Amino acid sequence: MRWLQAPTISLEHVVFPELVASDVTLTNMRNIYNDHIANHVLALFLSLCRDLPRAMRRQLERDWVPQADTKDPAAMTIVILGLGGIGAEVARRLAVLGPKRIAGIDPKVRRPPPGVDAVYPPERLAELLPEADTVIICAPQTPQTTGLFDDSMFARMKRTALFINIGRGKIVKLAALEQALRECWIAGAGLDVFETEPLPAESSLWRLDNVILTPHTAGYGPHTEDRRLEIVLENLRRFLTNQPLATVTDKANWY
Repeated sequence: MRWLQAPTISLEHVVFPELVASDVTLTNMRNIYNDHIANHVLALFLSLCRDLPRAMRRQLERDWVPQADTKDPAAMTIVILGLGGIGAEVARRLAVLGPKRIAGIDPKVRRPPPGVDAVYPPERLAELLPEADTVIICAPQTPQTTGLFDDSMFARMKRTALFINIGRGKIVKLAALEQALRECWIAGAGLDVFETEPLPAESSLWRLDNVILTPHTAGYGPHTEDRRLEIVLENLRRFLTNQPLATVTDKANWY
């Protein structure tokens, strides 16, 4: 075997030690979801800023309560963990809302993409958390990010902060997230991925009115399968003509 095409962006379910150690080139489905997931992030973010989770629960109960705990995106410092194709597109679209500052965290990106004010290495994350009004996870699951967000990380965040995860569920320890939201260490969350999927029925996240849950659907949208086929065909063309493959991954780091 010389080349393996993964059917997804994430690789945690694809890589194994023998593959990492081999000379096999591993490619993924990079960039086919950027716009869909960025739109999902904006939907979660604005819904939380406008207190829509509580409004939707009141709608179901036919309870007319003309009040809302709103937040101003223009007054926020936003920290984005992961500035690959998805994170960069999230930043570009969020910048239109005029936030005070967008900071990126990434192990490889050095030059800030459009909309990002500064990029920091992963070891600076903990010191940036107390400044963040919103934290958005757009990173892949890697050996370094697995279990990264635990109770100590949430304890560093503002009690008024929002937390959004559309990256990978195993980056965030579910018990720590549940505690942070239940005990109001943070103000609210928009979540598309979870450490355990499907999310267990007994999880407190289902019942909290400061949380929006979606069942791992951030990447859903039109044209996805066409884009997937385009990558396969382009890499096949390159493979057959001895050209460098597109979307080559870093096997050891799972992305």
